[in-house]
Amino acid sequence: MDYKWLQSFVVAAKSSNFRVAAEELHLSQPSITVHIHQLEQFLNVKLFKREKNRVQLTEAGHLFLMEAQQIIHQWDKSIERFQLATKGIEEKLVIAMTPLMVETILPHVIYQFINEHPSIEISILVEDSAKIEDLINRDKAHIGISLLPTRYRHWHQELLVESTLELVIPLDAFDDETGAYIDYEELFQTYTLFTHHHPTIWEDLLHKLQEKFVVRKQVSISQSYVVKRLIKDGLGMSFLPRMIVRRERMEGRFNIVPFDEIALPSVPVYLFYKDSVKVPEELVCLFQTRDYL
Repeated sequence: MDYKWLQSFVVAAKSSNFRVAAEELHLSQPSITVHIHQLEQFLNVKLFKREKNRVQLTEAGHLFLMEAQQIIHQWDKSIERFQLATKGIEEKLVIAMTPLMVETILPHVIYQFINEHPSIEISILVEDSAKIEDLINRDKAHIGISLLPTRYRHWHQELLVESTLELVIPLDAFDDETGAYIDYEELFQTYTLFTHHHPTIWEDLLHKLQEKFVVRKQVSISQSYVVKRLIKDGLGMSFLPRMIVRRERMEGRFNIVPFDEIALPSVPVYLFYKDSVKVPEELVCLFQTRDYL
């Protein structure tokens, strides 16, 4: 059984059209037809029913589709392992992380691990927290670092860090060295409040703020790094996790304002992976022991 037969069959099964399959695989339509015919002869079953310009899977075709997909997946994984081995790489780990964590020291932790373990290849996928669990579930990534916990109880999960929120305002909003009185009401009426760059905390936080202050303008922005840039440009203010503003605080790029008018929530970050996935203990220990704050 030829790999090309399987590939043509799977693509044709998904599109229900040999012409579309041919275009996707950059083959001629007769080639797709020949591959399917050869596969049917090899299996001694009919995989498709021909109906005018479209084709439909037979019952046997539906059964074999699952098997074919598994064979292709295993083939691709075997080729990948072989290619890594020829490069002296014993293992490949894909880490999916939320964009917020790219703003912390986490990339430096991973860089340290790479230098100490050159036989392990690390790839990083930056994705929204809501999509990370699905990447792990579909085996597109091995480790997830997310603002949301996993819903799968049988997965390994731990709380990586909890970071308190801080009120971050433009540098010229007030001079913190003079100890000047902070008029929070004036801040909320003067500056645009950037919201919703965390997937869970903002609805409750915004409700509490609006009960206490007149929030003149607000703009929903999904990514924290965009919020930081806008604050640096003097275009607004927001509440950001302490762990992602450490560098800007040290370099004096914007002001961190003490805020105890309401109880601010902490931002949790979770690390999780399937129990079936082999994750180096040294890497997990690095994640656990580094001070993100």
